[in-house]
Amino acid sequence: MLAGPALARPADQATRLRDLVEALAGQRDAPPRTRAAHAAQPGIPILAIGSGKGGVGKTNLAVNLCIALARSGRRATLLDADLGMANADVLCGLSPHRRLDALLVGHDAPARLSMRDVAVDAPGGFLLVPGAVGVARVADLDAPRRAALVAGLAELEAVSDLIVIDTGAGIGRDVTTFMLAASLAIVVATPEPTSIADAYGLIKCLHLVSRERGSALPRLGLVVNQARSDAEASAVHARLSSCMGRFLGFEVPMLGRIAQDSRVSAAVRRRVPHSIRWPRSRASRDVRHLSTSVVASLGLAASSHRKG
Repeated sequence: MLAGPALARPADQATRLRDLVEALAGQRDAPPRTRAAHAAQPGIPILAIGSGKGGVGKTNLAVNLCIALARSGRRATLLDADLGMANADVLCGLSPHRRLDALLVGHDAPARLSMRDVAVDAPGGFLLVPGAVGVARVADLDAPRRAALVAGLAELEAVSDLIVIDTGAGIGRDVTTFMLAASLAIVVATPEPTSIADAYGLIKCLHLVSRERGSALPRLGLVVNQARSDAEASAVHARLSSCMGRFLGFEVPMLGRIAQDSRVSAAVRRRVPHSIRWPRSRASRDVRHLSTSVVASLGLAASSHRKG
């Protein structure tokens, strides 16, 4: 049986999270702890999901992955970190009264609200922090609101076995900082040539930024979404691996693939995650397999606690 992550002191966790937020705010080049081996990081694991290109099903994957993790006994918290086009709550059929912007830029922030006040119980058993729509970047927040974000993330660690961060599309500073600070960073691509090119662009950007900062890359994994067959998914991985091996000098392993499945889009229209509406569908099965790979990669033990 795989051992779970070591329990860290709250002060250690707060330091790691403070480093992350200060890096996002532009006060530091990079979280210092990313310069060491990620296996030695204190606190619970952070899984960041990015894609380079939008519209590849990244958020849908994040939502259903959290459901699969929750059903396997892990307390998963999803932070919708897209500060402009957040929609994880829409996929879950939720209409939250508060979003992340209530904590970061609302009239009562940061004195009256906490991250736990913003978080909601999502269908499938995970905790969701709904992202903001049309608000300033973290880099534009003042010191009290950055401090509120640090404290909020620490609160999430107290009720979670892992935090999943659904980053925004593109290769902006918020995206790269979240992914470089993660214990495991997943890059999502589809078989479309534009998606493959943008996935390579994101990986290249992470590589260049980590070199500039003198930090180590996190563990990276590729997920091929909307694959019509195992062969097609393998071809996407082979194409990326060829480019990376030639120009970057390393490759990214394929962590999983998700089948093209008409029930995924049908679930989106119904605003119900496909893992709940059609748990035996091909896509739902593949997400469960992916969750097993994530658990193995992060060494997550099943939690003996339940969210309150």
